[in-house]
Amino acid sequence: MTHATTSLPVHASTELDIFDADQRTRVPAAAGLAALTPALTPRAVRVLGQIEQAQQDYPEMANFLGLVAQGIRDAGDSAAILDEVLQLMQEQRTAPPAPCPAYSWCAETGDHDEHFSLYITAPTPDAYGRDVVPVGLIDWGKGVKVGLLDLDLTPAEARAKLAELRAHLDHVEGLIALAEQGATGPAADIEHARAGQ
Repeated sequence: MTHATTSLPVHASTELDIFDADQRTRVPAAAGLAALTPALTPRAVRVLGQIEQAQQDYPEMANFLGLVAQGIRDAGDSAAILDEVLQLMQEQRTAPPAPCPAYSWCAETGDHDEHFSLYITAPTPDAYGRDVVPVGLIDWGKGVKVGLLDLDLTPAEARAKLAELRAHLDHVEGLIALAEQGATGPAADIEHARAGQ
């Protein structure tokens, strides 16, 4: 009969074969288990009690806290394990957030499903200091859109709105020309400016 053997250290000079019935009767099982499980320090016992309470208070952290508790049980003391956990947490805080893997223009970092670019605005704010015509790219899972005039537009729709804005600015240019001429004529002059002539 073939069987796998596992050796459990009992003393530095001997090994225990768990499938050897003769050895199992000579060496108490507790001796083999004691060699595998270090004794817990009083501090470790206190910390394990605190972890158990935290698992009840914060069930969303139960899995993580369970891993920490197992590490403490395996080590027999909490100091080294807690130092390691603290170091990992500090590394996570100081590590720069990962850039968006989907879009190079996305300003979001880390794990995210919605994508936003930084907004660009007209170089001159309005009289109240607010940005004029903020524009940016967005993707809420339905394709890339252009955020313009508080609308989520397809690129084609954004180009159409941009053409309307350019035409409007041409009309503004006509009004400025009238003002420079000192025009005091009838309203037809404003209509003339609106027509871009």
